[in-house]
Amino acid sequence: MKSLVIQFRKTWFESRIFISLSIVTIVTTISFLLFANTPSTLEIAGSWFGLPSELSVRYGYLIIAFLVLFASLIRMWAGSVLTSKTVMAFRIQNSKLALSGPYKFVRNPIYFADLIAFSALSVCLKPVGFLIPVLIWVHYYQLIKYEEEKLVTRFGRTYSDYILSVPGLNPGIKQIISFFNLPQDFSINYDGFRHNAQYILFIPGLIFASFTGKFIYAILIGLPAVIDWAVIHIIKGVSKDIPEKKKAFFRSRAFVHSKVFRDILYSQCWEDPEMDRIAFGTKPGDIVFSITSGGCNALSFLLDDPAKVICLDMNRFQNYLLSLKINAFKTLSYDETLEFFGVRPSNRRWDLYERLKPFLSEEEQLYWSNKKTDLNRGIIHCGKYERYMHLLKKVFRILIGSKIINELFNASCIEEQRILFQKKWDNFKWKLFCRIFLSRAFASMLFDKAFYKYLEPSFSFEKYYRSAVRRAVTELPARDNYFLAYILSGNYLIDNLPVYLKKENYQFIRDRVDRIKIVTSGCQEYLSSLPGDTISKFNFTNIFEWMSIEEFTLILLETLRIAKDGAVITYRNHLVTRNRPEMFADKIIPDMKLSLELRKKDRSFIYKAYVVERIKKNICHS
Repeated sequence: MKSLVIQFRKTWFESRIFISLSIVTIVTTISFLLFANTPSTLEIAGSWFGLPSELSVRYGYLIIAFLVLFASLIRMWAGSVLTSKTVMAFRIQNSKLALSGPYKFVRNPIYFADLIAFSALSVCLKPVGFLIPVLIWVHYYQLIKYEEEKLVTRFGRTYSDYILSVPGLNPGIKQIISFFNLPQDFSINYDGFRHNAQYILFIPGLIFASFTGKFIYAILIGLPAVIDWAVIHIIKGVSKDIPEKKKAFFRSRAFVHSKVFRDILYSQCWEDPEMDRIAFGTKPGDIVFSITSGGCNALSFLLDDPAKVICLDMNRFQNYLLSLKINAFKTLSYDETLEFFGVRPSNRRWDLYERLKPFLSEEEQLYWSNKKTDLNRGIIHCGKYERYMHLLKKVFRILIGSKIINELFNASCIEEQRILFQKKWDNFKWKLFCRIFLSRAFASMLFDKAFYKYLEPSFSFEKYYRSAVRRAVTELPARDNYFLAYILSGNYLIDNLPVYLKKENYQFIRDRVDRIKIVTSGCQEYLSSLPGDTISKFNFTNIFEWMSIEEFTLILLETLRIAKDGAVITYRNHLVTRNRPEMFADKIIPDMKLSLELRKKDRSFIYKAYVVERIKKNICHS
């Protein structure tokens, strides 16, 4: 029986936010629905002093706004001392004992602040609204008993003496006056404000209500802050209560719902597949794991005759794109495929889609059938990144001129390209273009900030991309670079297509597209589901720079488990540097020589590093 009581109290504590919200929601609803014709407590109290209803409401709401402000300041102050990590955890936190700030005047200042706010706001309801502070007081009393038993066990005499000297929930007049005297250690930091501001919008709401006489406006204005607080509380509370190995999964799911993954981001791959094909040295029977992205490189890997290519992406729309490309290869002729993709001009792309449509899943059909404009444009042009490139192309042609671009692709050698860049390209207009359109500020307007979470704030986009373009124009043959051609002209040169779109490779790929397996999942989540010693080649593109070192490490742990001995890992560093941690030094071996050799040939010039690593599971120690 005792164990059941303990478990009940523990569950009650961990569910405290839901209980509080339920009390407020139920009583408020009853007040509005069942007592619609009853005067509010505020109006009744005003009548005792002979005040008309209008004045009672007007001045009453202003007084209540002041009380809510007072409660908010106490809560934010207490939250700044204790931090959101402790306040918002569902389970009891006893690693830190707070005795400073508002905790000198009342042992539970956050609960005290809530009671002030709830009591003040309940006066605006019908008399039944007084159930809110009464029920909240009973609720908090149970929480305090449970919490303080744990704290006494943890801190012993120190906390016992604290209980005897400081009120628990109901401070005396002396303590309340002390609050109003604004103690010297009063301070509110960002964490305290951000995670304890659930009442803050009720203040302007009550001021507005004082002029309209309608409390419903105060609720409507104040509610968004409450919802925001509740959502953050749940997210942060859950994140404290899950094992470390699962945290990366939850973070990845949150990332999926950011605007990065609301549609197709890349309609083509921006990594040079020839580098991976050389690094992999794929043989018949190999299983290749690849991030889907635009799907181009997965199709290119089929040329080396692997047994299977597993394509994974958290963004389901990227996988819808790959599925569409696969079915184009299976259904259309070579010339029709180039038309449908957008490489060649066409006025029948929608008709070609209608031929593919029956082979798509219901979800894919629903998506693509609402993308007629994108389909008519050509599917290699439908990604957000590609639209960004088309914008840059238009501005570049205005500032630099089409003539220079044509000269670049007609240059006969690298030296001729270098002279062109120095004399006609690298001028004030080019530097102005970089300053505006290749800046961090401009990119942040178009792409989710999640891209740049692990990037140093001082990193200069302008300098980085100016250097990258200089390298592409002065060190790599422009005529052979379909990445550069697309950026500067908005399409591929017809005599230099990506390898998977070359005519001589079309039938090879068409015969093997069924070897591609498409997976929509987080990387660690999927890898952890695979048996050991399964995969022989891993193409991670540049996903590691989107995640923390801890998440990167967890994925490498799973990679090591499922990899065959001698497996090859490749990935890129774009803006953030990632290399395998030292803990893997004897199992994941960098191939520095090959990495540097391939990096020099990389036609996708935006990456600052190309990483090739080899897995060695069977190392014998003497």
